[in-house]
Amino acid sequence: MRYGQHPLYMLNLLLLCLSAGILLDDALRFPPLPFIIAAVLLLPSILYAAFQKSKYTFLLLGLLFLSVGYCRYSFFTAVPPDNIIHSAGQTKSVTGILQDQPVILKNSDGLTHIRYELSALSAKGMPVSGGYYLYTRQKNPINAQAGDKITASGKIHKISSYKNPGRINNTLQANLNGIYAYVAAGKNPVSVEPQPDSMRLLKKIGQLRFSIKAAMEQVMPAADAAAVFAMLFGGYNGIDPDLLDAFTVTGIVHILSVSGSHITLLAGTIISIGRFFRLRRKYTVLLLMICIGSYAVFCGLVPPVIRAAAMGILSYMAFALGRESQSRYLLSLIGIFMLIISPGLLLNISFQLSFAATAGLLYTSSFFQKRLAFLPRFFAVSLSITLGAQFFCLPFLSWYFHSISLSSLIANIFAVPLVDMIIVAALSAVFLNLLLPFFASIIFVLCSLLLGLVHEITRLLAQLPGSMLYLPYLTISGSIFYYICWFIILNDRLYKLCREYFIRHHTVYTVFLCLFLTALLYNNFREHDLSVHFIDVGQGDAALIITPHGRAVMIDTGGIRDSDYDVGKNVDVPYLYHYGITRLDGIFLSHAHADHAGGLYGITKQMPVSKIFIGHEKNSEYASVWHISPQSDIMNKTVVMNENQTFTLDGVKFIVLYAPPAANTDDTNETSVIIKVLYKNFNVLFTGDLPAQRETELLKKAGRDINCTVLKVAHHGSKTSSSEEFLAAARPRWAVISVGAENSYGHPDKNVLDRLSNVKASVFRTDQNGAVVFYTDGTKCTIEPYIE
Repeated sequence: MRYGQHPLYMLNLLLLCLSAGILLDDALRFPPLPFIIAAVLLLPSILYAAFQKSKYTFLLLGLLFLSVGYCRYSFFTAVPPDNIIHSAGQTKSVTGILQDQPVILKNSDGLTHIRYELSALSAKGMPVSGGYYLYTRQKNPINAQAGDKITASGKIHKISSYKNPGRINNTLQANLNGIYAYVAAGKNPVSVEPQPDSMRLLKKIGQLRFSIKAAMEQVMPAADAAAVFAMLFGGYNGIDPDLLDAFTVTGIVHILSVSGSHITLLAGTIISIGRFFRLRRKYTVLLLMICIGSYAVFCGLVPPVIRAAAMGILSYMAFALGRESQSRYLLSLIGIFMLIISPGLLLNISFQLSFAATAGLLYTSSFFQKRLAFLPRFFAVSLSITLGAQFFCLPFLSWYFHSISLSSLIANIFAVPLVDMIIVAALSAVFLNLLLPFFASIIFVLCSLLLGLVHEITRLLAQLPGSMLYLPYLTISGSIFYYICWFIILNDRLYKLCREYFIRHHTVYTVFLCLFLTALLYNNFREHDLSVHFIDVGQGDAALIITPHGRAVMIDTGGIRDSDYDVGKNVDVPYLYHYGITRLDGIFLSHAHADHAGGLYGITKQMPVSKIFIGHEKNSEYASVWHISPQSDIMNKTVVMNENQTFTLDGVKFIVLYAPPAANTDDTNETSVIIKVLYKNFNVLFTGDLPAQRETELLKKAGRDINCTVLKVAHHGSKTSSSEEFLAAARPRWAVISVGAENSYGHPDKNVLDRLSNVKASVFRTDQNGAVVFYTDGTKCTIEPYIE
């Protein structure tokens, strides 16, 4: 690369080096001093090289940006000593400033569950810093607005997340947004002290948004009002779950979060108005900047809105200067600027998807339009935009969501224009509501009717075969190779060189391709190691067994008692997809408790399950856990397990050692089915929540059969299980405790840990190690915990 040539390549190289520095610090976490010294030494070298117009200046600049990225992320993630996270595990009275309107999570037993997002001021009278969530359950919710000072007493917890591969790290995402802890106040009183001079503008905006939503709810159903409100200002609270699922499957769920698409739509509307009234370009752009800035303020100035607004304003500044063709340069400059200011954005899923989608539009839309020229222009443009965004986001979709929506191509043609109409009409009604509320109500009613049409369209599209396809996980090296291929395809010169080289050496490439396909087929059909996965599902049990030929079975699924959160859909299924599992040959349930069986229904909604093996409890008990009717079709798949039954799959035996009859007490733990998984010389014993008195019965019946290589410790390590006699008979080499971080039960019990130590069992815990995977050929065994 000669001096002064290829400025776009230069900008993208600097952006990549800056990103590499951030990722390097996130992976290594070494002190930044060596990189600070390197940056200081590089500066004079770069100045000298630039003065000499050296063609190697770009290399020195790349190293400088890598050092800057490392240092900036290191300082960005440094937690000050007074941060609230250092009080985790303690119960204190915490005071903070409310940052946004409270979020109502759900109503239960006459109590309102509310989440407040606050910036900490003090804890037990001592100054603290950092953001935190406050969770409360109130009978009569108090009125609180952004800027108010809120005080409540509760236990302080670290922000936690399920520690499994293949899902979004919620802890990291919260920390990047400045949230480090949460306070569980429960029913404790919450005091609100209004601060009239604090965040006055956001208070007024919050009140105005509240009045807008109230006006919507007067003329349309609450769920419709929530959806239209979300289209304008973001959020998912109160939206019909069916509508949310339909939007997700058809790939347009981003509409419910304020993003660049909203800014683009607003800008397009303003430009159309400017053209209609024949405004000069500079006046149109001035109006654009005012409207985009006002919209960002009205949305609460949350980080995603600020990013979208900044990119929108800068993009249309290029429009004002007649530099539309420079948008690619502008995107790279914006990326560099944003990452220097806030390096944590690189690991933020919203930023990753927004930036990748925008890059896809700028770099590939013309490529796709040329190849879709046989279609009418409207369809060609819509499809090229969708394809460009989807293809450039593909590696991120494979990592975070493991699926791609084919129906989004149709949804962008038929549903998205209607949604755009709803957003424009609703925004117009928002302003009309200030002067002419009657006419605003008419528009809101029309928006509700249009939303019903959109719901029907997306619901039908979501039901089409193949509307949502499984997307295998692309590794980091695979993702890099993927983008290199796109770089070659989009660069005419490189593409021609590669094509000519391939034509000249087609024999070599054909042989190489055949060898590659042969190796791929061999790897697919050969016998692999058995893998046993203990999935982190919090305070619950879930295990996955993948046979040597790739068939899969689960033992328990996890779940949360008295909660609407679907562990099966949100935790188990992403984990299964990450390992390429798209169907299950069976699910064994130890007993009918939500923390063991609650995730099953969410799994069956996402993938085929051949059989469901249950204990001797009534079907109604399982149906109650799954929140379905006992007459539901899913109950037809259930098979009751009996003692000494054996199920064999690819040479792996599943032996039912103990299947007690339904208990006469309310303690369903006593009915826990005990299953032993046997493969050659390796075996795993799954004990459910079996209490000590039942362990004694099991010893009498099974005797030496309970000896195992790996023990799934009963009842999350509770003191009511894992007696000395039982552990002496089991003699596990390794023990796994499935348990939630900072759980209220005090699991695992110290005495249980001591007893496991006495039998010389190495202990893994899902609250500390995350998911734990055992790989074995039946003789040797390797262990891969998610966190060492």
